[in-house]
Order: sequence, then structure tokens, then C-alpha cells
Amino acid sequence: MKPMIGIIGKAETKYDEDLWNRITLWDEFRYMIVKNGGIALMLLPSQETLTFNDDDIRDDTVLTEEQKEDMLDQTLICDGFILQGGLASSSYEIEFAKMAIEQDKPLLGICAGFNNILRALGSDVVLDKTGNHNHYDISYRHPVKIEKGTMLYELIGSKEYSVNSIHTMVAQKDMVSPFADINAYSEDGLVEGFEMDDMNFVLGLKWHPELMREEKFTQRLFEVFMDQCREF
Repeated sequence: MKPMIGIIGKAETKYDEDLWNRITLWDEFRYMIVKNGGIALMLLPSQETLTFNDDDIRDDTVLTEEQKEDMLDQTLICDGFILQGGLASSSYEIEFAKMAIEQDKPLLGICAGFNNILRALGSDVVLDKTGNHNHYDISYRHPVKIEKGTMLYELIGSKEYSVNSIHTMVAQKDMVSPFADINAYSEDGLVEGFEMDDMNFVLGLKWHPELMREEKFTQRLFEVFMDQCREF
């Protein structure tokens, strides 16, 4: 059977000109899952609301036990999970991350997904007031240092790698190292990636490999992620 991968839906901010509220899925993730022999599902929040957090600062919404149970039922049919990037994050995304970690199922967090895995582990991120890491340009690249001896180093095969940078929230070393193993740093010393050696597969990246689909690292990343989901 093909592995079933749950992509956690991202609630979008509703603007005045919008007629509908939206929960989205970046199709690049669905494509990479299908390309590597999986089935993509979108996991959805369980609250009776159309209004969610409208920025990426920690959401103070408290989920009920019934809402958590409804979310848990969704996760039980999945063999792995992807936490997407985006401009806003909600409590339900953190709860989905906690469930994935508790079930020890493969978990890949991209950009805001990186943030929400950290939050699920008990840490957080902060706003980058410099704006140096927010380049909404598909061709922009900057170098990151890859730590030897990590899973990420094995995937990339180099101590330096050039990545895109489209984020406003950042994490310093002391916000990550007590909770996970740091595998990549930016030139200014901020954390660009982390993993968890004591789990089957947990990887958080600040950059967007789904926008670098033709690169060997991205192809290898999703191959390994999907292999881990098959093994589960």
C-alpha cells in the first residue's frame, strides 16, 4: 500500500474583499508526495470557527479535548506529516505537530512548520526585526552552514548549501538546542534547520525546498522522507 501523508492545512487571513474563508495546501508538497509514490491528504482543524490567528505569533487559542480527539482521528490514518509555511500559524498546527511526535511518525516542517514543531516541543521563535531573511524572490539564495554528523549533512553531502529565504520569524541557538539537534546555521548565526536523533524522522527547515524541486537535495529529501513513511 502507498503511504498516506497528512499535509496540515494552513488557515489564511480573510481580507475585506474576500467572499470565502480559505484553508490552503501548497500544491508543491502534494506533487512531491505523489511523485515519490505516496497519497496526499489535507488535515483540517476541528474548531467551530471561521476565524483563526492572523499572524505567526503564538496563537492563544486553547483546544478542547473533543477537538483534539477529532484531530487525533485524522492523524491515525496517516503514515507521515508535513507542516507547511505561511504568514500565520494557529494552535491546531502545534497540536498536530505534538501528535505526530507522540506517535513517532515522520514529520517535516517547512518555514512556519519549523516554528510550530519548536512550539510543540516547548520553545518558540521571535520576529526578525531586521527583515534580512524575508526575500520574496524565487531566485534569491544565501549560504547556510551544514553541521557534519547530521542527517541533513548526509542528505546534502556538503558543509555549505545555498537556499532561499522567505520568513519573518527566526530562532536563535538557545531556543533550539535544548529541544532538538541543530543541523544548519545562517551566516548571522541563526538556526536554519534542526532534527531529532531520538525520533524516526523529525526535520525542521527555515527555507523552502519545495521551491527548489529540481535540486538533488530536494529530490533526496522527499525520497528519504517517503521511505521513512513506508517503513512506519
